[in-house]
Amino acid sequence: MTIAIFDNRLVQIAESVKARGGRLLVIGGLVRDALIEQKFGLRSPSLQPSGNLDKDLVAFGVSLEDLKSALSWCSRLSIIDHRVLTERKIKEPTVLQVRIGDADFSITLARRKGQKWERHGEQDGGHDGWLHDGQEGFIFGPSVDFVQDALSRDFTVNAVYFDPLENRYIDPLGGLNDLDARRLELCSLEAIADDPLRLMRAMAFISRLGFTAGPKLLDVARKSWSLMALVPGERLWPEWRKWALSKWPRFGLDFFKQSGLANFWPDFVALTGSPQLFKFHPEGDVWTHTLLVVEALSELDLPLGPDRVVLTLAALLHDIGKPLVTFVNEHGRVSTKGHTAAGMAPAGKFLKSIMTPSTLRKAILKVVEHHMDLSFRERTNINLKVLAKRLAPFCDLEHYWAIAYSDWNGRSPCPERYPWTLEEFLEPVGGQKKPGPIPLETNQLMASLGLSGGPIVGRLMDLVTEAFDKSYVTDAAQALELAATALADPDFKVDSFFPADNMVNFGRLG
Repeated sequence: MTIAIFDNRLVQIAESVKARGGRLLVIGGLVRDALIEQKFGLRSPSLQPSGNLDKDLVAFGVSLEDLKSALSWCSRLSIIDHRVLTERKIKEPTVLQVRIGDADFSITLARRKGQKWERHGEQDGGHDGWLHDGQEGFIFGPSVDFVQDALSRDFTVNAVYFDPLENRYIDPLGGLNDLDARRLELCSLEAIADDPLRLMRAMAFISRLGFTAGPKLLDVARKSWSLMALVPGERLWPEWRKWALSKWPRFGLDFFKQSGLANFWPDFVALTGSPQLFKFHPEGDVWTHTLLVVEALSELDLPLGPDRVVLTLAALLHDIGKPLVTFVNEHGRVSTKGHTAAGMAPAGKFLKSIMTPSTLRKAILKVVEHHMDLSFRERTNINLKVLAKRLAPFCDLEHYWAIAYSDWNGRSPCPERYPWTLEEFLEPVGGQKKPGPIPLETNQLMASLGLSGGPIVGRLMDLVTEAFDKSYVTDAAQALELAATALADPDFKVDSFFPADNMVNFGRLG
């Protein structure tokens, strides 16, 4: 998809606003992403699942009533009033939404930052009322100029305007220079205090755009990260999701650490300086390893969607338990035995703190819990089937392979790359990623053995399932034979029913 700012419908809207003495400009993601594609050949990181881009417009020199009148010819027109996003700040302006054909556009009046005790009434194009002491907000109206409007926004690359009538850009704050330098910089020193979520937005933008943080952004962030406590949890998940879907999540984690944002989640701070056994981790501490694992995962050809979100967050969290169990003996040998189990609580706590949807949270924790299950073991049919059973139903062997591949390659220097492609990894189970159905239904078992129900049926089905997972039985006849034997022997054990050379140690690694 080529991003085009120019659109005849934008010209129609702009002409209508101009007829009322105003000026309409395009702002935000549509302008930024079009410039990124033109300059760097990068496809928009802001594409929605439908393939549509946000079309945000801003009107200068007109009141809300003038704007409504100017656009009365649109097929649909509606108003969204102010709404409070935090306890102390009004962050959403009055928005005019219009539809032309199959396209929706959001138009706001130009805005400037409000001051304490400042009147904002109809003369400013806003609502009657006062900004209370200790409260800041936006004032919207025809007297606001380009610089005032730009200073109310988050980052300079998002404060570049496009004029659809003159077919040119307007850049009050140097956003084009920052974009050329692939640098994310704040529009004002107060931008983070205005909305602390902008720290997370910065992390997400840096990861999606492949940018670095500007000096002003880093300096303000280091002084302001504690303001994250003012952000409601439900606002965190969309930004973490954008980070997890990004092309360069490692860049975002660099900002996460350098800016002090990591201090808001101390379990990540503990990874820095936490030692590892040099033989397996020549790269150094756990944080360095985590960065490399996330980077290795981002290089895999994975589809954008829930699976990438699950795996990126699992990569971030997979070793979060190491500082809790790390032990260095008198000879300097490092042990992190038990780190997987130790990491489940902090991983779960973090995912809840950012309001991760339940299904995704369960899948992420499954990957974290089992990421070591095949370490130091043979990749056999039995072992893979048992692992698939443990991962189900929230994830499968492909998820395991992706995290194992990234964990193995997340070392520097890496003595050798992960030995198997996904296809090679799945060869022992014929390419099957999920556990297959057991070859015997409960009603079949009951009819064949003359059982009417009760605990004995559950016990027999558990034994059949275990034998199937271990590839001891492959069809219904074998399953029934095993069940009949077990029915006559209350102490029946699956492994003892088969030759000793088929037995496998299934104990979990610490």
